[in-house]
Amino acid sequence: MGLLDYYRQFDEMSATEVSERLLRKRDEARAKALANIPTLDLSGTEWPDFPNSEVMNASIFVARGRINGYPDRHAEKLRRSLATRHAVDPERIVVGNGAAELLQSAAHALLADGGELVTPWPSYPLYPLMAARAGGKPLAVDLVDDRLDAGRTLTAIGERARALVICNPNDPTGTYIPADELATLLSQVPDHVHVLLDEAFVQFQDVEHEDACLRLTDAFPRLTVFRTFSKAYGLSGLRIGYAVGSRDSASLLTRIAPVLGVNALSQAAADYAVGIADREIDQRRRLVSQQREQLLQELPDLGVQVAPSRANFLWMKVDGISGADLAARLERERVLVAPGGPLGADDHVRAAVRAASETTRLLLALRRSLSTERNGDPEPVDEPGDGLTVEEGVNDPATTVTEGDDDE
Repeated sequence: MGLLDYYRQFDEMSATEVSERLLRKRDEARAKALANIPTLDLSGTEWPDFPNSEVMNASIFVARGRINGYPDRHAEKLRRSLATRHAVDPERIVVGNGAAELLQSAAHALLADGGELVTPWPSYPLYPLMAARAGGKPLAVDLVDDRLDAGRTLTAIGERARALVICNPNDPTGTYIPADELATLLSQVPDHVHVLLDEAFVQFQDVEHEDACLRLTDAFPRLTVFRTFSKAYGLSGLRIGYAVGSRDSASLLTRIAPVLGVNALSQAAADYAVGIADREIDQRRRLVSQQREQLLQELPDLGVQVAPSRANFLWMKVDGISGADLAARLERERVLVAPGGPLGADDHVRAAVRAASETTRLLLALRRSLSTERNGDPEPVDEPGDGLTVEEGVNDPATTVTEGDDDE
């Protein structure tokens, strides 16, 4: 069709009909282009890239040479490596099949008498579930401005409380409690309560040293810190984590350690990663920090409210749009985020922070989705193809959590 023939087809049409036809053609062209764009999955919290090849080779070496033998159930070599890294005695460390399993074991150890587990909310969905599985009662304390409120938390700790679990940085909000603030809170927690500090995302915070809060185990005997190799280390598929306690916590550490230990392949990879991964983790932290700050600066200009995250994800909401609706809109733009309902807040979504290209995709998807919301139909184009660019009981956490979400 020539240029004149193209325009003659509009001679008998009204302006409205011409506009509608051009809009349909643009939508068809955009849909065709989108079909060729791979979906970007920002719904999870694990690191998207493979670890250093030498870490995987460590597992392969063990698999080829000793897969027919039982592993060291005490993980002595890995515990010594971790002890050196954190400047603690090896006896203060236990290794398990992921931090989540160790946390669940701690719940069984502490809540056997039907005691209460206090947790800020929203937070990691496993916490209420693990309390219920242990025969205890989860007690949710609302966050204030997406942060733990020390006064509310301490007020919620009653005689039946046996554990206070804190995710730091918190999942899903990403907010972080510095060591000095945490120490102030710990000094006021009653003696009958153990504090379980989940530091699954601590390598992504840039507020203070990675071990700033872990060091508090030297001063607070009822504090136990949980770490994982699933996030910054990029070893989610191996299911390995560890806990660090005080010098007086031997009884609890013994009770939460898996009876038969952790498989040999996971031990080998984790041990090798402890020795060589510092440079990679530092690069990942700097990458996440840079992209996170860009998003925190630009999202408010799009009408997106976002918590001051110090993790590798953002907790976002838009007034007048539910989290499920916002997630659906972004999915139509080929960007997947986690709806906030299963994570504790129906009006939010959680989106992972990745590299610069992913930041661009997320901002573009939000811009398109929200401009459609505010302005109605997209603006008509002048020519075909133009504009195509690529307190307790809140949310009933004991019953609304989804098992297995983002295991640590």
